[in-house]
Amino acid sequence: MTTFGFLIKSMFRRKLLVTLSMLSLTTAFLLFILLRSVAVLFSGDFASVSDVHMQTASKYAIILLLPHRYGEEIAAVEGVRAITFASWFGGVFKEGDDSAMTFAVDPSTYFEVHENYQISSEHLDAFLELRTAAVAPEAIMERYDLEVGQKVPVTSSIFPNINGEPWTFDLVGTYSSENEVEADYLPFLFHYEYLKEATGVSDVGWYTFTIEDPEKASEIAHIIDSKFENTADATKTMTESEAMKNWMSQIGDIGLMMNGIIGAVFFTMLLLTANTMIHSYRQRIPDLAVLKTLGFSNNKVAGFMLFESLLFCTTSAAVGIGIATLALNGIGPFLPTGFVLAVTGPTLIWGTSIALGLGLVIGLVPAISANRLVIVNALHTK
Repeated sequence: MTTFGFLIKSMFRRKLLVTLSMLSLTTAFLLFILLRSVAVLFSGDFASVSDVHMQTASKYAIILLLPHRYGEEIAAVEGVRAITFASWFGGVFKEGDDSAMTFAVDPSTYFEVHENYQISSEHLDAFLELRTAAVAPEAIMERYDLEVGQKVPVTSSIFPNINGEPWTFDLVGTYSSENEVEADYLPFLFHYEYLKEATGVSDVGWYTFTIEDPEKASEIAHIIDSKFENTADATKTMTESEAMKNWMSQIGDIGLMMNGIIGAVFFTMLLLTANTMIHSYRQRIPDLAVLKTLGFSNNKVAGFMLFESLLFCTTSAAVGIGIATLALNGIGPFLPTGFVLAVTGPTLIWGTSIALGLGLVIGLVPAISANRLVIVNALHTK
Protein backbone atom coordinates (compact mmCIF):
# COMPACT_ATOMS: atom_id res chain seq x y z
CA MET A 1 0.00 0.00 0.00
CA THR A 2 1.30 3.45 -0.87
CA THR A 3 1.66 6.18 1.75
CA PHE A 4 -1.18 8.16 0.15
CA GLY A 5 -3.43 5.11 0.14
CA PHE A 6 -2.58 4.51 3.79
CA LEU A 7 -3.55 8.09 4.67
CA ILE A 8 -6.86 7.83 2.79
CA LYS A 9 -7.70 4.58 4.55
CA SER A 10 -6.77 6.04 7.92
CA MET A 11 -8.78 9.21 7.33
CA PHE A 12 -11.92 7.24 6.51
CA ARG A 13 -11.56 4.83 9.41
CA ARG A 14 -14.89 6.15 10.71
CA LYS A 15 -16.57 6.70 7.37
CA LEU A 16 -19.83 8.26 8.55
CA LEU A 17 -18.23 10.81 10.88
CA VAL A 18 -15.60 11.89 8.37
CA THR A 19 -18.06 11.99 5.45
CA LEU A 20 -20.53 14.18 7.36
CA SER A 21 -17.71 16.48 8.48
CA MET A 22 -16.44 16.80 4.91
CA LEU A 23 -19.95 17.58 3.69
CA SER A 24 -20.22 20.32 6.31
CA LEU A 25 -16.88 21.81 5.31
CA THR A 26 -17.76 21.51 1.61
CA THR A 27 -20.95 23.46 2.31
CA ALA A 28 -18.91 26.13 4.10
CA PHE A 29 -16.67 26.63 1.05
CA LEU A 30 -19.71 26.59 -1.22
CA LEU A 31 -21.22 29.42 0.82
CA PHE A 32 -17.87 31.22 0.87
CA ILE A 33 -17.65 31.34 -2.92
CA LEU A 34 -21.30 32.35 -3.37
CA LEU A 35 -21.18 35.07 -0.73
CA ARG A 36 -17.80 36.40 -1.87
CA SER A 37 -19.07 36.66 -5.46
CA VAL A 38 -21.94 38.83 -4.18
CA ALA A 39 -19.54 40.93 -2.10
CA VAL A 40 -17.21 41.42 -5.09
CA LEU A 41 -20.15 42.48 -7.28
CA PHE A 42 -21.31 45.14 -4.84
CA SER A 43 -17.80 46.37 -4.10
CA GLY A 44 -17.34 47.40 -7.73
CA ASP A 45 -14.13 45.36 -7.98
CA PHE A 46 -15.56 42.92 -10.54
CA ALA A 47 -14.14 44.79 -13.53
CA SER A 48 -10.90 46.68 -13.95
CA VAL A 49 -11.66 50.22 -15.09
CA SER A 50 -8.85 52.55 -16.12
CA ASP A 51 -8.31 55.61 -13.94
CA VAL A 52 -7.75 57.58 -17.15
CA HIS A 53 -11.57 57.69 -17.32
CA MET A 54 -13.42 60.10 -15.04
CA GLN A 55 -17.08 60.79 -14.46
CA THR A 56 -18.99 63.90 -13.42
CA ALA A 57 -22.52 63.38 -12.11
CA SER A 58 -24.93 65.14 -9.78
CA LYS A 59 -23.57 65.56 -6.27
CA TYR A 60 -26.81 64.26 -4.80
CA ALA A 61 -28.00 61.36 -6.99
CA ILE A 62 -27.15 59.88 -10.37
CA ILE A 63 -30.81 60.12 -11.43
CA LEU A 64 -30.64 63.94 -11.23
CA LEU A 65 -29.79 65.49 -14.61
CA LEU A 66 -27.06 68.03 -15.34
CA PRO A 67 -27.24 71.00 -17.73
CA HIS A 68 -25.95 70.30 -21.22
CA ARG A 69 -23.64 73.33 -21.05
CA TYR A 70 -21.56 71.64 -18.34
CA GLY A 71 -19.93 69.56 -21.05
CA GLU A 72 -18.22 72.56 -22.65
CA GLU A 73 -16.96 73.84 -19.29
CA ILE A 74 -15.56 70.43 -18.33
CA ALA A 75 -13.90 70.06 -21.73
CA ALA A 76 -12.16 73.41 -21.20
CA VAL A 77 -10.41 72.22 -18.02
CA GLU A 78 -6.69 71.67 -18.56
CA GLY A 79 -5.83 67.98 -18.70
CA VAL A 80 -9.20 66.83 -20.07
CA ARG A 81 -8.66 65.03 -23.37
CA ALA A 82 -12.06 63.88 -24.69
CA ILE A 83 -15.58 64.04 -23.26
CA THR A 84 -18.97 62.44 -23.85
CA PHE A 85 -22.24 62.12 -21.95
CA ALA A 86 -24.98 59.60 -21.23
CA SER A 87 -28.38 59.39 -19.54
CA TRP A 88 -29.85 56.43 -17.68
CA PHE A 89 -32.96 55.22 -19.52
CA GLY A 90 -33.92 52.17 -17.46
CA GLY A 91 -35.18 50.14 -20.39
CA VAL A 92 -37.34 47.03 -19.99
CA PHE A 93 -37.15 44.64 -22.96
CA LYS A 94 -39.93 42.29 -21.98
CA GLU A 95 -42.88 42.54 -19.62
CA GLY A 96 -42.21 41.34 -16.12
CA ASP A 97 -38.42 41.54 -16.53
CA ASP A 98 -36.10 43.84 -14.58
CA SER A 99 -34.82 46.97 -16.26
CA ALA A 100 -31.62 46.48 -18.22
CA MET A 101 -28.72 48.91 -18.48
CA THR A 102 -29.89 51.21 -21.26
CA PHE A 103 -28.15 54.53 -21.97
CA ALA A 104 -28.99 57.44 -24.25
CA VAL A 105 -25.62 58.57 -25.64
CA ASP A 106 -23.90 60.73 -28.22
CA PRO A 107 -22.58 58.16 -30.76
CA SER A 108 -20.07 60.61 -32.25
CA THR A 109 -18.12 60.92 -28.97
CA TYR A 110 -19.10 57.89 -26.88
CA PHE A 111 -16.77 55.40 -28.56
CA GLU A 112 -14.01 58.01 -28.77
CA VAL A 113 -13.95 58.29 -24.98
CA HIS A 114 -14.52 54.58 -24.37
CA GLU A 115 -11.65 53.53 -26.58
CA ASN A 116 -11.63 50.06 -24.99
CA TYR A 117 -15.02 49.38 -26.62
CA GLN A 118 -14.84 47.66 -29.98
CA ILE A 119 -17.38 48.34 -32.75
CA SER A 120 -17.02 47.79 -36.48
CA SER A 121 -16.91 50.86 -38.74
CA GLU A 122 -20.01 49.58 -40.53
CA HIS A 123 -22.06 49.36 -37.34
CA LEU A 124 -20.74 52.71 -36.08
CA ASP A 125 -21.66 54.46 -39.33
CA ALA A 126 -25.16 53.01 -39.15
CA PHE A 127 -25.44 54.14 -35.53
CA LEU A 128 -24.42 57.68 -36.48
CA GLU A 129 -26.71 58.00 -39.47
CA LEU A 130 -30.08 56.75 -38.15
CA ARG A 131 -31.84 58.72 -35.41
CA THR A 132 -33.65 55.67 -34.02
CA ALA A 133 -30.55 53.46 -34.20
CA ALA A 134 -29.23 51.43 -31.30
CA VAL A 135 -26.33 49.05 -30.64
CA ALA A 136 -26.18 46.27 -28.06
CA PRO A 137 -23.47 44.13 -26.45
CA GLU A 138 -23.44 40.38 -26.93
CA ALA A 139 -24.71 39.77 -23.38
CA ILE A 140 -27.96 41.64 -24.06
CA MET A 141 -28.24 40.20 -27.58
CA GLU A 142 -28.14 36.67 -26.14
CA ARG A 143 -30.31 37.40 -23.12
CA TYR A 144 -33.21 38.79 -25.18
CA ASP A 145 -32.56 36.82 -28.36
CA LEU A 146 -31.97 39.94 -30.45
CA GLU A 147 -30.62 40.13 -34.00
CA VAL A 148 -29.03 42.96 -35.94
CA GLY A 149 -31.59 44.52 -38.28
CA GLN A 150 -34.67 44.01 -36.15
CA LYS A 151 -36.80 46.65 -34.41
CA VAL A 152 -36.59 46.44 -30.63
CA PRO A 153 -39.51 47.67 -28.47
CA VAL A 154 -38.38 49.01 -25.08
CA THR A 155 -40.40 50.58 -22.26
CA SER A 156 -39.12 52.93 -19.57
CA SER A 157 -40.65 54.17 -16.31
CA ILE A 158 -38.13 57.03 -16.26
CA PHE A 159 -38.89 58.32 -19.76
CA PRO A 160 -42.30 56.95 -20.79
CA ASN A 161 -43.15 57.50 -24.43
CA ILE A 162 -45.66 60.36 -24.87
CA ASN A 163 -48.01 58.18 -26.94
CA GLY A 164 -48.06 55.47 -24.29
CA GLU A 165 -46.47 52.94 -26.63
CA PRO A 166 -43.05 51.33 -26.15
CA TRP A 167 -40.05 53.08 -27.63
CA THR A 168 -38.90 51.40 -30.84
CA PHE A 169 -35.23 51.22 -31.74
CA ASP A 170 -33.56 49.94 -34.91
CA LEU A 171 -30.82 47.56 -33.81
CA VAL A 172 -28.04 48.35 -36.29
CA GLY A 173 -25.07 46.63 -34.66
CA THR A 174 -23.22 45.19 -31.72
CA TYR A 175 -20.13 46.19 -29.77
CA SER A 176 -17.84 44.59 -27.22
CA SER A 177 -15.04 45.36 -24.77
CA GLU A 178 -11.40 44.36 -24.66
CA ASN A 179 -11.97 43.51 -20.99
CA GLU A 180 -13.77 40.14 -20.87
CA VAL A 181 -15.20 40.79 -17.39
CA GLU A 182 -16.45 44.27 -18.33
CA ALA A 183 -18.12 42.80 -21.42
CA ASP A 184 -20.87 41.34 -19.23
CA TYR A 185 -21.79 44.82 -17.94
CA LEU A 186 -22.05 46.78 -21.18
CA PRO A 187 -25.30 48.72 -21.72
CA PHE A 188 -27.76 48.92 -24.62
CA LEU A 189 -27.02 52.25 -26.35
CA PHE A 190 -29.26 54.54 -28.42
CA HIS A 191 -29.27 58.12 -29.73
CA TYR A 192 -29.62 60.85 -27.11
CA GLU A 193 -31.08 63.11 -29.81
CA TYR A 194 -33.98 60.66 -30.26
CA LEU A 195 -34.75 60.93 -26.54
CA LYS A 196 -34.36 64.72 -26.59
CA GLU A 197 -36.70 65.22 -29.55
CA ALA A 198 -39.38 62.92 -28.14
CA THR A 199 -39.38 64.21 -24.56
CA GLY A 200 -37.99 67.75 -24.77
CA VAL A 201 -35.39 66.90 -22.10
CA SER A 202 -32.16 68.71 -22.91
CA ASP A 203 -30.17 67.82 -19.77
CA VAL A 204 -27.99 64.72 -19.40
CA GLY A 205 -27.31 62.16 -16.70
CA TRP A 206 -23.52 62.34 -16.42
CA TYR A 207 -20.35 63.20 -18.28
CA THR A 208 -17.52 60.76 -18.88
CA PHE A 209 -14.14 62.01 -20.02
CA THR A 210 -10.53 60.93 -20.36
CA ILE A 211 -7.60 62.75 -18.87
CA GLU A 212 -3.98 62.98 -19.95
CA ASP A 213 -2.40 62.21 -16.56
CA PRO A 214 -4.12 59.82 -14.09
CA GLU A 215 -1.99 61.24 -11.26
CA LYS A 216 -3.83 64.56 -11.64
CA ALA A 217 -7.27 62.97 -11.30
CA SER A 218 -7.92 64.43 -7.83
CA GLU A 219 -6.80 67.88 -8.93
CA ILE A 220 -9.01 67.84 -12.02
CA ALA A 221 -11.98 66.58 -9.99
CA HIS A 222 -11.57 69.46 -7.54
CA ILE A 223 -11.38 72.05 -10.34
CA ILE A 224 -14.53 70.75 -12.03
CA ASP A 225 -16.59 70.47 -8.84
CA SER A 226 -15.49 73.96 -7.76
CA LYS A 227 -16.93 75.39 -10.98
CA PHE A 228 -20.43 74.23 -10.08
CA GLU A 229 -20.21 74.23 -6.27
CA ASN A 230 -22.55 77.18 -5.69
CA THR A 231 -25.11 76.29 -8.34
CA ALA A 232 -28.39 74.40 -8.14
CA ASP A 233 -26.71 71.54 -10.01
CA ALA A 234 -23.62 70.82 -7.90
CA THR A 235 -21.46 67.96 -9.13
CA LYS A 236 -19.32 65.11 -7.86
CA THR A 237 -16.36 64.12 -10.03
CA MET A 238 -14.33 60.94 -9.55
CA THR A 239 -12.57 58.25 -11.51
CA GLU A 240 -14.87 55.79 -13.25
CA SER A 241 -13.78 52.94 -10.97
CA GLU A 242 -14.59 55.06 -7.90
CA ALA A 243 -17.94 56.01 -9.43
CA MET A 244 -18.82 52.33 -9.91
CA LYS A 245 -17.93 51.51 -6.30
CA ASN A 246 -19.87 54.55 -5.07
CA TRP A 247 -22.95 53.49 -7.04
CA MET A 248 -22.81 49.95 -5.69
CA SER A 249 -22.29 51.17 -2.11
CA GLN A 250 -25.59 53.09 -2.24
CA ILE A 251 -27.37 49.73 -2.08
CA GLY A 252 -25.66 49.04 1.26
CA ASP A 253 -22.40 47.67 2.64
CA ILE A 254 -23.07 44.24 1.17
CA GLY A 255 -19.41 43.28 1.43
CA LEU A 256 -19.38 43.80 5.20
CA MET A 257 -22.53 41.74 5.65
CA MET A 258 -21.24 38.93 3.44
CA ASN A 259 -17.87 38.84 5.20
CA GLY A 260 -19.63 38.73 8.59
CA ILE A 261 -21.65 35.70 7.53
CA ILE A 262 -18.55 34.02 6.07
CA GLY A 263 -16.64 34.60 9.33
CA ALA A 264 -19.44 33.04 11.40
CA VAL A 265 -19.66 30.03 9.07
CA PHE A 266 -15.92 29.30 9.16
CA PHE A 267 -15.65 29.80 12.91
CA THR A 268 -18.33 27.14 13.35
CA MET A 269 -16.59 24.88 10.82
CA LEU A 270 -13.27 25.35 12.63
CA LEU A 271 -14.75 24.04 15.87
CA LEU A 272 -16.55 21.18 14.12
CA THR A 273 -13.57 20.05 12.05
CA ALA A 274 -11.11 20.38 14.93
CA ASN A 275 -13.38 18.20 17.06
CA THR A 276 -13.49 15.60 14.26
CA MET A 277 -9.70 15.48 13.88
CA ILE A 278 -9.03 15.33 17.63
CA HIS A 279 -11.63 12.57 18.04
CA SER A 280 -10.04 10.67 15.15
CA TYR A 281 -6.58 11.04 16.73
CA ARG A 282 -7.72 9.70 20.11
CA GLN A 283 -9.20 6.60 18.51
CA ARG A 284 -5.97 5.88 16.62
CA ILE A 285 -3.46 6.28 19.44
CA PRO A 286 -2.71 2.52 19.58
CA ASP A 287 -2.31 2.42 15.79
CA LEU A 288 0.15 5.32 15.91
CA ALA A 289 2.09 3.51 18.62
CA VAL A 290 2.31 0.45 16.38
CA LEU A 291 3.69 2.64 13.55
CA LYS A 292 6.40 3.93 15.88
CA THR A 293 7.15 0.35 16.99
CA LEU A 294 7.64 -0.61 13.32
CA GLY A 295 10.26 2.10 12.96
CA PHE A 296 8.38 5.22 11.85
CA SER A 297 9.97 8.31 13.40
CA ASN A 298 8.12 10.76 15.63
CA ASN A 299 8.26 13.44 12.93
CA LYS A 300 6.94 11.09 10.26
CA VAL A 301 3.96 10.03 12.38
CA ALA A 302 3.26 13.68 13.18
CA GLY A 303 3.53 14.45 9.45
CA PHE A 304 0.89 11.79 8.73
CA MET A 305 -1.57 13.57 11.03
CA LEU A 306 -0.81 17.02 9.60
CA PHE A 307 -1.02 15.85 5.98
CA GLU A 308 -4.30 14.06 6.71
CA SER A 309 -5.75 17.29 8.09
CA LEU A 310 -4.59 19.24 5.01
CA LEU A 311 -6.02 16.58 2.70
CA PHE A 312 -9.33 16.68 4.56
CA CYS A 313 -9.66 20.48 4.22
CA THR A 314 -8.33 20.93 0.68
CA THR A 315 -10.50 18.14 -0.71
CA SER A 316 -13.59 19.66 0.90
CA ALA A 317 -12.60 23.09 -0.43
CA ALA A 318 -12.04 21.84 -3.97
CA VAL A 319 -15.46 20.15 -4.08
CA GLY A 320 -17.20 23.19 -2.57
CA ILE A 321 -15.52 25.63 -4.95
CA GLY A 322 -16.32 23.39 -7.92
CA ILE A 323 -20.01 23.16 -7.03
CA ALA A 324 -20.19 26.93 -6.42
CA THR A 325 -18.63 27.66 -9.82
CA LEU A 326 -21.15 25.43 -11.57
CA ALA A 327 -23.99 27.04 -9.60
CA LEU A 328 -22.90 30.58 -10.51
CA ASN A 329 -22.68 29.64 -14.19
CA GLY A 330 -26.15 28.14 -13.96
CA ILE A 331 -27.87 31.14 -12.36
CA GLY A 332 -26.10 33.71 -14.54
CA PRO A 333 -28.77 33.82 -17.28
CA PHE A 334 -31.49 34.51 -14.68
CA LEU A 335 -29.82 37.58 -13.16
CA PRO A 336 -30.66 41.14 -14.22
CA THR A 337 -28.50 42.50 -17.02
CA GLY A 338 -25.35 44.09 -15.62
CA PHE A 339 -25.25 41.79 -12.59
CA VAL A 340 -22.71 39.05 -13.07
CA LEU A 341 -21.64 36.73 -10.28
CA ALA A 342 -18.31 35.12 -11.04
CA VAL A 343 -15.46 33.39 -9.23
CA THR A 344 -12.59 35.85 -9.38
CA GLY A 345 -8.89 35.12 -9.03
CA PRO A 346 -8.60 36.78 -5.59
CA THR A 347 -11.59 34.75 -4.36
CA LEU A 348 -9.88 31.52 -5.45
CA ILE A 349 -6.67 32.58 -3.73
CA TRP A 350 -8.59 33.37 -0.54
CA GLY A 351 -10.42 30.04 -0.69
CA THR A 352 -7.18 28.10 -1.17
CA SER A 353 -5.45 30.03 1.61
CA ILE A 354 -8.33 29.41 4.02
CA ALA A 355 -8.31 25.68 3.21
CA LEU A 356 -4.56 25.41 3.82
CA GLY A 357 -4.70 27.57 6.95
CA LEU A 358 -7.63 25.62 8.35
CA GLY A 359 -5.84 22.35 7.64
CA LEU A 360 -2.72 23.51 9.44
CA VAL A 361 -4.61 24.88 12.46
CA ILE A 362 -6.79 21.84 13.09
CA GLY A 363 -3.97 19.41 12.32
CA LEU A 364 -1.40 21.03 14.55
CA VAL A 365 -2.64 19.68 17.91
CA PRO A 366 -2.99 16.04 16.71
CA ALA A 367 0.41 16.30 15.00
CA ILE A 368 2.17 17.57 18.14
CA SER A 369 0.41 14.95 20.26
CA ALA A 370 1.43 12.20 17.82
CA ASN A 371 5.02 13.43 17.88
CA ARG A 372 5.18 13.23 21.69
CA LEU A 373 3.36 9.92 21.90
CA VAL A 374 5.11 7.37 24.15
CA ILE A 375 4.82 3.85 22.77
CA VAL A 376 4.37 2.05 26.09
CA ASN A 377 1.63 4.40 27.30
CA ALA A 378 -0.11 4.46 23.91
CA LEU A 379 -0.37 0.68 23.65
CA HIS A 380 -2.33 0.64 26.92
CA THR A 381 -4.87 3.16 25.56
CA LYS A 382 -8.28 1.72 24.73
